[in-house]
Amino acid sequence: MAGRSGKKAPAFEEGLARLEAIAAQMEGGSLPMEELLKLYEEGMSLSEALTHKLDEAQSRMREVQASPQGEPVIVETDVVRQESLLDGLEP
Repeated sequence: MAGRSGKKAPAFEEGLARLEAIAAQMEGGSLPMEELLKLYEEGMSLSEALTHKLDEAQSRMREVQASPQGEPVIVETDVVRQESLLDGLEP
């Protein structure tokens, strides 16, 4: 996917790794103010792009549920949640 500048957007994992590297550099405390501002702007841009990718992924999530007849049905879901396999069991 191309961004406004025509550059290809990095993969999610690459973007996250870069964001973590930016945070580590900024936490070091030895950079001049101008460099900190550049890193901050890059980090905010990356954060927005990664959030957008997560939102897109979430909108594509589907789950399998049982129909009233007991048949499996694929259902679109807006919420990503992780449940335990034990949640539905009675004591």
